[in-house]
Amino acid sequence: MMLDRTIHIRLILCALCIALTFACGGEAERVVVDGLESPRGLTALDDGRLLLAELGTGRLLLVEPGGDTTVHADLLPRLADGPEGAPAGVSAAIIDGGVTYFIVGEARAKGFREVYALRPGDAPRGITGQDVMGTEPTKPLLNPYDLALLPSGDLLVSDAGANVVWRVTLEGEIALYADPGPIPFELGTGSGEAEPVPTGMTTGPDGAVYLATLTGAPFPTGGARVFRMHDANGDGDALDAGETTLYATGFTTATDVAFLPGGAMLVTEYTSDMLAVASKGYGRSSEHPGRLVRWERGARTVVAEGLIGPTSVAVLDGVAYVSEEYAGRVVAIEP
Repeated sequence: MMLDRTIHIRLILCALCIALTFACGGEAERVVVDGLESPRGLTALDDGRLLLAELGTGRLLLVEPGGDTTVHADLLPRLADGPEGAPAGVSAAIIDGGVTYFIVGEARAKGFREVYALRPGDAPRGITGQDVMGTEPTKPLLNPYDLALLPSGDLLVSDAGANVVWRVTLEGEIALYADPGPIPFELGTGSGEAEPVPTGMTTGPDGAVYLATLTGAPFPTGGARVFRMHDANGDGDALDAGETTLYATGFTTATDVAFLPGGAMLVTEYTSDMLAVASKGYGRSSEHPGRLVRWERGARTVVAEGLIGPTSVAVLDGVAYVSEEYAGRVVAIEP
């Protein structure tokens, strides 16, 4: 009897493990950090940690792969009730040469719509002098979403308000770097064009920068795309023919992109129904969850489903880390 009961328990546990594995698209998922307030941008650092932008608290956190966190910077600009009733604040950050660069996104408030540099022991310094009084920006940044670093040391800023990518020098000069242009789509009611709202970026294995786009209204399913940007002629932008090219298609509300060691690309999709989320409020994102998708050689594979407002993905040692903004956590998804 004892042997039969043991076998029975093991069979139940095995079935549960199989069910959980298939629910995550064949991957094992674990919570790394929980109890966060609107986590967004994730950046993999050379020292094996993650740099996390936490919108709701106005903090930058250093996250160990095991889940321990250290406050890297706090008291950064934030609004609990920003545009469309969602939190607004620090959206993404990177570290280069010991200097932390971060962006504060869309809001009509002092300190917003700006790129900052933070040196150890100093207060954050706005690079562009973008919107000092918090009324109307004197320069073109509207809703900076993510950052990338160019070999020249300049910064790329994806702008989900202006729907372009800017190049920002460390002296504060802003210039247009890339403009993906309108995206054609087809719905049951007909065809049209949607704005390619730029979101997450990453530097790919080939040195080019890859840009995810959360396609604007009417948010067509499968209409979001990933673009490859590369300044081939060295003139400081990717506006010339062949410099900003379509790399991957068929995504929905794409918010970030990252690469696995073998070259496969990961894309976070915020939700399956952006129209519903936008009308109900982002706080109800759990009703229309998103997912993590793997793209390789034109084939898309769902890696994990049921993610609540996934806004960023970063890869460390072959493990994908995803921030779920409206679940308040970071999860690790391991092959």
